[in-house]
Amino acid sequence: MARRWLTALWKRERPPRPRRGRPQRQRIERYFECNWVSAWGEEETRVRSISPTGCYIDSRLTVPPPGTSVPELRVALPSGCITVQGTVLDATPGIGFAVRFTGVDSETRTRLRALVGAGD
Repeated sequence: MARRWLTALWKRERPPRPRRGRPQRQRIERYFECNWVSAWGEEETRVRSISPTGCYIDSRLTVPPPGTSVPELRVALPSGCITVQGTVLDATPGIGFAVRFTGVDSETRTRLRALVGAGD
């Protein structure tokens, strides 16, 4: 009897719960080729996800610590290459790091918003 009750409870359809905390930002999960300048020179990696305000870079070998400035980050988008600067927000050695873009011009921000909007 208890087993049947637990099974019914487990399989019951539940409506999605609203997320609390920070609002979700627009982001697209897709791989894009990128180059960035590290302390050891230019690195060739890929962006895993991108938004108008930042991105996550897969990098198994070179992962800068949080707070590090990324002076040049080039991302190959379907609409052409963009070049931005940023600051590392979070880093996981052997996996990658999150970058918040800084000083993004209006044309680049418009292109990023169009890319993210097209990915929905």
